[in-house]
Amino acid sequence: MDNTSDAPAPRGGFRPPSSRQPATSQQPAADQPTEQQVVGKRLRTARETLGLTQDDVAGALGIPRTSVIAMEAGRRNVSALELRRLARLYRRNVQWLLGEEDDNAAVDSALFRATAELSEDDKEQVLRFAQFLASAGPPPAARRRRAAPAAFGRGSKQAEPPEGA
Repeated sequence: MDNTSDAPAPRGGFRPPSSRQPATSQQPAADQPTEQQVVGKRLRTARETLGLTQDDVAGALGIPRTSVIAMEAGRRNVSALELRRLARLYRRNVQWLLGEEDDNAAVDSALFRATAELSEDDKEQVLRFAQFLASAGPPPAARRRRAAPAAFGRGSKQAEPPEGA
């Protein structure tokens, strides 16, 4: 009988090495972080952004602080339930925590959630402020990095002379 057949393994589950299927899980390149490391980095970033300690997170989840440390280091899997609780605690969505959504989308989502509880008048004020910021162009630091002639390009406004001049 051929040992490389796809016949079921004998009792006990052992099959000689020559008949085992090759492993199909792909390992990330040496310079690429693992999925657990990506999640861990996002968890740490979100926690630090909110000014929470690892003890705060451990208490909120009901797990030991060492588990939070291991999750942030990418050495421990995060369960689906923990991930959902962490997303709620950190005011982020699960996709961002998993590294499936970029930071810009996360900011957009956070802005939406932050304005959800505002009054209609406050929402209109936030909208007007956002429109003002968009019309003002890039922040001063970005303007300094550009070449001088580019500062007079599209979207820039000429200053009006002061009255009485």
